[in-house]
Amino acid sequence: MKNSYEKEIENINKEISIVKQLDEVNSSLRKYNWVFLHPYCQVFEINTLKRIISENDDTEEKILTHFAKRFLDLRSTIHFIDGFISTRPFLKDYKLSIEESVILCLQKDFNGAINTLIPVIEGTLRKLLIDKKGIHKTVEIDISELLKVFNYLTEDYIKLQKEYLQNRYKNSDKYFDKNQEKNILKKHKEYYELWTKQFIDYVRDNLYANTKNNNITDPFNRHVIFHSLNDKIDYSLANYLRLFNCIHLLSWSIGSIYKKCSILSDANEEDVLNKWVDYFNILIVSESLTETKRNIYNNKTIRDFKNYLTPEIEKLLTQPKLKIDTILKTYHFIKKEYDKHGN
Repeated sequence: MKNSYEKEIENINKEISIVKQLDEVNSSLRKYNWVFLHPYCQVFEINTLKRIISENDDTEEKILTHFAKRFLDLRSTIHFIDGFISTRPFLKDYKLSIEESVILCLQKDFNGAINTLIPVIEGTLRKLLIDKKGIHKTVEIDISELLKVFNYLTEDYIKLQKEYLQNRYKNSDKYFDKNQEKNILKKHKEYYELWTKQFIDYVRDNLYANTKNNNITDPFNRHVIFHSLNDKIDYSLANYLRLFNCIHLLSWSIGSIYKKCSILSDANEEDVLNKWVDYFNILIVSESLTETKRNIYNNKTIRDFKNYLTPEIEKLLTQPKLKIDTILKTYHFIKKEYDKHGN
């Protein structure tokens, strides 16, 4: 029979194993300029993306479809904003910007959505660094310095895990010896750093990569965007979703070091359904204007979102306005449709 120490090590090793599998998928995703899965993703998504990549058939399009469907599950996206972002210290200061970017994205105004979301990443990192190192870091702009905040976040994570560990065994006859405790916490550190490495690598090597380096492989770059160093910046759904994944991981990284941050959504379900109605109305109008925007922007690549919706939700887009209004007022219908898909 395994003792408490062996059980603790076994449990965290299982979690580490899952993240390592995910890291393998993320390495493959980078070839297609996708960022990473994040801790809010389900385990089944690892296998789904492995299959997509292994098929090597229209891979980039299938990857986009996977992430787009996830984002356009509007109830989940609302839960993320109202149930997670709203409780994350420093990141919650940018909740309005995040929500505005989501609405701009639903309206297919990707230029505005992307330019609204990028400063959230830098601003949150700076606020975290100020909290850890003092007000003199207010003017810090070097991304390599901002990313050092994860050293302090990791320390906080280990302290919190130590507290949780001691609380779990406070009524036990015997706590772990110093070496056992050290080994357990070392495993927790490995787990946290495996996740945060995804964010650090992308921000350092892609989004904030030094444009003086001629080896830049990803043209979707903050410096290029804000200083108009390239006239052909890809303002697209795909690149917006790359940033949105960053916000997911940043939310998890912060939420994991504060006891008051729940691992579950704090959003009220009725409020979420109310907002779902508003979001869906925006989506309806957006879809109806897609062809108009293609003509105005002379851009035939602007996509229809209906391809990323469940069949039940997609059908609503084709209904007369009066019928849609009636349906949207019936919350039981909305919940029934989502419950049918296990959400």
